[in-house]
Amino acid sequence: MRLPLAGNAPNELIPAIASADKDNRQLNLLLVHSADDHLQGVVRLNGTLYPALATPSADNRQLVINALTDNGLQFAGYGEAVNHDENNHQRPSPQIMQFHLKQQDSPLFAAIHKPEEQPDKLFRSLGFEQTWKEWSDSQKAEDRQEKTLQQAQSHSPGR
Repeated sequence: MRLPLAGNAPNELIPAIASADKDNRQLNLLLVHSADDHLQGVVRLNGTLYPALATPSADNRQLVINALTDNGLQFAGYGEAVNHDENNHQRPSPQIMQFHLKQQDSPLFAAIHKPEEQPDKLFRSLGFEQTWKEWSDSQKAEDRQEKTLQQAQSHSPGR
């Protein structure tokens, strides 16, 4: 299967998304920037690492992963940006994705590698509601508001 790529490949290997087992540090997913909006790397399925090609869905809500197996390119699963935290009303930083892989019961969580260095385009294509820069700027604004509120509350008139 040949995929037409209109763009140029990056000049260097730049990691985009990675996940390793927290106990044994075994690599489960590693995707690097490729041509156009594609990412490529490896994905672990049933204990075996396979070469992988990942492409954002047409609506940029999911990252679809295909693995190169003995049977050719096969759908391996998909990932979605984590835009909401059930335990917190604040929007989480745009750096975690949840992957649903074939024949795997529990989701695989993966992190954006050095999100502050990733292009805004990556966050949009992965389904994040904010880029890292937008999120970071909003945090700075919240910090300024909080400091102003604390100063106002600590001011004692009449002194």
